[in-house]
Amino acid sequence: MYKKIFMGIAAVAALTLVSCSSDDLNSLSDNSSKNEAISFDGYLGRSAVAVNGSRGSVETKETLKTDGFGVFGKYNADAGQNFGSDLFNNVKVYSSSTAEPVTWTYDNTKYWPTDGHVDFLAYAPHVDKKQLINGSSIDFTVEGEAANQKDLLWANAKGQTKENGKVTFKFAHALSRLGYKVKLNGDYTGTTIKLNKITLAGSADGNGTNKAFYKTGTIDLSYTSSTTSPTTSLWKPSEEKQDFEWFSGDNQLSKTDAATNPETEYLFVIPQDFSKTEENADALYVIVEYTIKYEDEKTMTNKVSSQLKLNFEQGKAYTLNLTLGLTPIEFDVKTVEGWTDNNQVEINSWN
Repeated sequence: MYKKIFMGIAAVAALTLVSCSSDDLNSLSDNSSKNEAISFDGYLGRSAVAVNGSRGSVETKETLKTDGFGVFGKYNADAGQNFGSDLFNNVKVYSSSTAEPVTWTYDNTKYWPTDGHVDFLAYAPHVDKKQLINGSSIDFTVEGEAANQKDLLWANAKGQTKENGKVTFKFAHALSRLGYKVKLNGDYTGTTIKLNKITLAGSADGNGTNKAFYKTGTIDLSYTSSTTSPTTSLWKPSEEKQDFEWFSGDNQLSKTDAATNPETEYLFVIPQDFSKTEENADALYVIVEYTIKYEDEKTMTNKVSSQLKLNFEQGKAYTLNLTLGLTPIEFDVKTVEGWTDNNQVEINSWN
């Protein structure tokens, strides 16, 4: 006869790549040309926007209307292309329209020159006082709190003249987007399991000096988006890094996804390769803390971790599918050993 006592001893972290497969090429304005004023048009290219909805601060067609996008424009009288900000210097382009087609506007209207061309750079959402670095890049900081993070789009349009009509930007997502789902690998009758914390860190215990994710970097807005483009051409990250406490709470888990996935903001991170194996390569661990409560009211807190050897690419969305498994402590009896008969003790006299 044996008795089972449940005790959580392991967690398996699986990562599923959800590529940027959305085909929502939604035009953000009409294509009419009314005069020779410089006007703008734009749309979101193949993106991660519609994969799992629009939680957090994902930039979508609707949010772009109010957030606006920033435009830099360099006028060139000759055939050369030198990005700069002498004509448009971080000008905010926005829309107050709620109906289609959307009309985009900006303050202090500019007009097309009679010769030469204008090279445009754009990013979204617009940020006041943003300046170009080295002629075509802007700086970017990844906020430490998921709730404060923002998506980042970029686009450019080279060699534009009045014959082009509206300046059309095809925006792409510059960051990698991370989401997660949590569930149990079985039904544990009489046992309650609650998720307490999810951390992404550069060490297995989450307390090491080695952090995981790039905190700041510069993005070159003149770079052309492509699914085969190397991240190193677009981003120049800094050396400073940070970890993320992604979730903190008391969510009861079950075997079904719908009941177990806590609502949280997406993480937006600068693209980074954690799949390298050489010495001193960037490392990433997912750390999960959860509490087990038994029928007799006894509780136990577990902390488990798993290394993620993955390459987070620009413009792609990733879902961490975390499955927590509980292994019962079991008892069994194989045999009962017999008595060993030692030498007899003889008592010959009671004197």
